[in-house]
Amino acid sequence: MTVNTPALCFRSKKILAPMVRVGTLPMRLLALDFGADIVYCEELIDIKMVQCKRVVNEVLETVDFVAPNERVVFRTCVRERDCVVFQMVRNQEQLHF
Repeated sequence: MTVNTPALCFRSKKILAPMVRVGTLPMRLLALDFGADIVYCEELIDIKMVQCKRVVNEVLETVDFVAPNERVVFRTCVRERDCVVFQMVRNQEQLHF
């Protein structure tokens, strides 16, 4: 299956840089309100995302990725669909050779 998604172009763009514990949805939407073209989410660890359940939150009109302990690990919405950069890293401790 081929998915056609627009490529992000970084030339002449206003970008909310990746920041620890700051790249949550409210901050990303605020940056978009103030003219950002591209926003970065917080850096997320792969194993945490794999364990999450995808939940549509109709009250907030968001899609939430919820951990087994019911903590929202990642939240997104339609408004940031074409301008958010999702950052996922691998936990190096998981590597076994």
